[in-house]
Amino acid sequence: MTAQNDVVTKGRHSTAKRKQRNSSIELLRIISMLMILSHHFIWHNGSPLSDFPLTPGREVFSFFFLSGGKIGVITFFSISTWFLISSEQSVKQNFKRIWLMERELLFWSITLLAVFLVAKRSAVSSSTLISSVFPVITNLWWYATAYAMFLAILPFLQYALLAMGSKRHCQLALLLLLTLGPLSMIPMSIFSLFTINVFGFIYIFIVLSCYKLYLKKMNTKQLWTLLGAGVAIGVIGYLVKYGAMLSTSGSVQATISNKYTPFSDFSLPTLMIGIPIFLLFDRMHFYNRPINFIAKSAFAIYLITEYPPMRSLLWSTWFNLKDIYGKPFMLLHVIGVLLGVYVACTLCDFVRRGLFAITVDRHPGRWFEALWNAVARWHWVQSLPKLMLVPSTSGTATSPTTAQHE
Repeated sequence: MTAQNDVVTKGRHSTAKRKQRNSSIELLRIISMLMILSHHFIWHNGSPLSDFPLTPGREVFSFFFLSGGKIGVITFFSISTWFLISSEQSVKQNFKRIWLMERELLFWSITLLAVFLVAKRSAVSSSTLISSVFPVITNLWWYATAYAMFLAILPFLQYALLAMGSKRHCQLALLLLLTLGPLSMIPMSIFSLFTINVFGFIYIFIVLSCYKLYLKKMNTKQLWTLLGAGVAIGVIGYLVKYGAMLSTSGSVQATISNKYTPFSDFSLPTLMIGIPIFLLFDRMHFYNRPINFIAKSAFAIYLITEYPPMRSLLWSTWFNLKDIYGKPFMLLHVIGVLLGVYVACTLCDFVRRGLFAITVDRHPGRWFEALWNAVARWHWVQSLPKLMLVPSTSGTATSPTTAQHE
């Protein structure tokens, strides 16, 4: 395993030398969240697309907005994953990452709960009340829960992949792509059983780490070719979908329209577009302080808009598609709504960041360190493997919003 560990160590040291965050990656973080927000606008809207006639405008929403959100998840997660590959992981380090992320989750879940209890109590169900107190374990936000689970097992996953060596690691990545790739294009297949939530993140990590650690890097032309091939596969999938819609009617047609897309979670065309987009942005290097500052609030956009009562208020009450669809400049109207929501949520998170700066962020992780050290002194805990206790030397803890990058 020495050779493989050397690969990770060299990558870690090269990353540590970077003093400034690459603003192209931060810009991609913002774009990814806008894509995710556009998906949620359509997916959670009080008026599903199947309620509207089959027109070019409707298909723009279906192809670009719905599909874009799935691609946005891949690029957003890839930003964190890519740079975790080059850092040695430990259980303590990753649980500290979860702890730091939990602070932000609790802030927004409890703050939004309080707001809705005061302003619109009827929107708060008993399950939302409980989930707001325990956001991770109740899956209040699926991405946050899946990411926390991923971080918890990452030290063991990384160790296992390094122990495999380059040959078996590449074989595993190829096997996953050759089996799950075609399955992802088949409606009602077993694909979702393998990739739901945290397992989809593991899938991406295996593929990306194989590429980063062992394979020859693709040039810009090859990345654009791969991206174009992903778009072509997606277009073919949509043509098949439209053919099925035209040959059916009623509830069957509505089900096909609402449920099937070739750009599903972690599907082949989604990966073929999302990963090359990330790699292309990673090749561009510039520094812009405003972009970096704004990007730190990207994760909060997801937390605020996907809080269940807020999600219903936004997409069913305030910005219902039936009130926008068919009007002049409809697409510009929707884009304006999404940008407005993004800006409003970002400004709200600026307040949260300011409060954190004068409170918990003065000594980030201090309570965690005290708790961890206290538990580590327990007799039965001291018998656990050293991997559970020895902190990593790879740097500071990170969250989905603040993961270090080259």
